[in-house]
Parts: sequence; C-alpha cells; structure tokens
Amino acid sequence: MSYQPPLEQFEFCQQQPELAYFDSAASCQVPQSVLTKLLDYYQHQHANVHRASYARGRAATQCYEQARRDCAQAIGATAAQVSFQASTTSALNGLAQQLPVAWQAGDEILLSSAEHHANILPWQRLAAQHDLRLRFISLDRASGELGEWQHLLGPRTKVVSLTLASNITGTRFALEPILAAAQQQGAWTIVDAAQAVAHEQLAVTQLGADAVVFSAHKAYGVAGCAVLWLSQALLAASEPFTVGGGIVTGVTKSHANLVTGIHKFEAGTPNVGAAVAAASGLAWLQQQQQLGLHDYLQALRQQLWQQLQQRAWLTLLPTGKQHTPVIAFYSDEFQAHDIATWLDQHQIAVRAGHHCAQILLQDWQLPAVVRVSLAAYNTPAQIERLVAALDAGWQLFAD
Repeated sequence: MSYQPPLEQFEFCQQQPELAYFDSAASCQVPQSVLTKLLDYYQHQHANVHRASYARGRAATQCYEQARRDCAQAIGATAAQVSFQASTTSALNGLAQQLPVAWQAGDEILLSSAEHHANILPWQRLAAQHDLRLRFISLDRASGELGEWQHLLGPRTKVVSLTLASNITGTRFALEPILAAAQQQGAWTIVDAAQAVAHEQLAVTQLGADAVVFSAHKAYGVAGCAVLWLSQALLAASEPFTVGGGIVTGVTKSHANLVTGIHKFEAGTPNVGAAVAAASGLAWLQQQQQLGLHDYLQALRQQLWQQLQQRAWLTLLPTGKQHTPVIAFYSDEFQAHDIATWLDQHQIAVRAGHHCAQILLQDWQLPAVVRVSLAAYNTPAQIERLVAALDAGWQLFAD
C-alpha cells in the first residue's frame, strides 16, 4: 500500500491514538485543515449573508457563494444548480413535499429495500396524504445487488428515489439503467448519495437523476450541511421547501413574490460555516483520492473481509460487485450489540443495530448486524486489532 494514512491531520488520532474508529459511514472524523477553515470563517468573516451593506457581511456572502461554487465543481455541476440544505434527511423531506406532481390515488413511488429511513419515511407520509402506493426493489440475498425492477416501473410510477450505495452492505448499486428508464416515461428521479460521496468521484449530471443529495459530514465535513443538486427541470418546477426571509423580492399583507433560481430553496439564515467546511472537506477528499485513498481503503476492506471469512462463527453480508469500504456481519452465537460493546471495551468503535435500514434486515430476517466502515485514518494494524479482539471475545464467551 503506497498510500499513507494522514493520521497527523486528525486531532483525535493524536489525542486518542489507541482508538480505532470504524464508524465513518455514520460520520467521518474531521481533518484539521477543515476545522481550521471553519474557525477562520467564524473568526474573520462571520456575519449574516446576502443583502448586507457592510464589508464583513459581504465577506460572509463571498465565503458562502464560493463554498457553493467549490461544492458544485467537486460533483461536476454548476453552482446555479446546487443548494445547501440542513441534512440529507431534510432535503429528502423537502423534495417529497414539493415535487411538481399532480398526485392521484393509486400513483406509485419506487424505492428499494436498501433505503435508509430518511428515504422511506418522507414517502410513507406522502403516500398517506394522497393514497399512493410504495413499491420496493428487493435485494438479492446472495449477491447484495438490486433484484428485478422492470416489472415495478409502470405508467403509475411518478417518482423513483434510490440510494446509490447501501449503508449496511456497502454495495454500490448500478442505478443508471433504472433512472434512465424512469425518466424516459416521465418520472422524477432522486438519488441519495450520502453513502457514496466519500468513495467515488460523483458526476451528478451523468447519473440520470433529477436530484442528488449527500451530507457533508459523510465526506470529512461537519454536520449541519447537505449538498443538493437539482436538474434544471426540477429546479424550475419545484416550489420552495420552506418559506421565510431571504427568498422574497417583495411582501404585502396578502402576497409574497419569491425569488427564482437556486436560492428559493434556502429560506432563513443558512449555516455558512458548515457550507464552508463542506467545500473544504470535499477538497481535502479529492486530494486524498489523488494520492490513492480509494485503492488503499479497498485493500483494507479486503484484508478485513478475508480475516472475517475465516471465522466460522461470523456470517458476512453480501456486498455486490462494486462496494464502498463497508462490511457488515452477524453471529448466531452473540448479539450484535454485545459484540459492539465488547469491542468498545478494547477501544474499537463499530456500529451495531438496524442502521436505520430496518426494511432490508426484515427482508433478510436479521434483527441486527455489526457494521465496520473504513476511512482515511484507519490502518492495517487496526484491522488486526479488530480481528484479535473478536477472537478474544469468542474464546472467552463461546463456552
């Protein structure tokens, strides 16, 4: 492995060198350069953006709009089509409520069984409001890939909303054919890229989606900001997700004239600091990818996969042909939460449970699984520590 994990760029690696953090699919740790950028904004430019008549306010606006341009460039888009939202969850809720669809009872929304709850609950609520039908593409239990979908996409399908990668198995799904077929028949298409953004160079205009969204804290940024890209068609046709200050040209007692363009989705005071950090995190990630991060993490994942496969008391979930550096497993002998607690006692942080993806685990009849997700600060030595701790637990408790 020629890539050298930049441990010196993460404060937690210096303060807690004994901690092996394997929960980056939930939230990445933040590089010092991103934190420095965030602090610099608050110390030297922070003010309320837009419409400010003073220099510091103009500086804050410049920071915010530059962050938009930088995030757009990172995903192969133009700034005029990129909105900052509070989170992926918030963006998906906004899309569900404001999609330009004249809903009729019996219309259909197509999801997959791999969706995070954030991409299920908004559609469930919408379905209850309009008497709609949710349909789900199943996952193949042997391969982890999406199953047959052609028979689920019909004339009543108005929306297709799918995750680009599973947050449990790590499978990177081949969505492009599904999205192309959906758009051909006039359905709106949405991609939740939260689990993919840290592990591939997103090219949003090539996915065939009308909306792509991801949270910055999944890509070495901080919480409080999601990047939402909208196609020109959806941007023009959609109403604002929320209304309030910052998106009007004029207001009377009975009416408000709203701005057009991407800013209509950003009512209220935005989280400028988190947007600045999002752009900085994506820039840091791109630099690391150029240094070989992707191949390094895939090699780490393969090291762990081979080790876990040798433990007969563990069962690994399938990960598909393409995958992020995520592995999930379970044991018939031990509960997932007990395994995670044991590892925590050895300064190893993993996540156990249903991972906000209960439908998939219900389909596979699993109550909970342990998930290990890798990032730039993980090392081969940490993989060996994880495996050794699992073996120690097995030897201690198996009898």
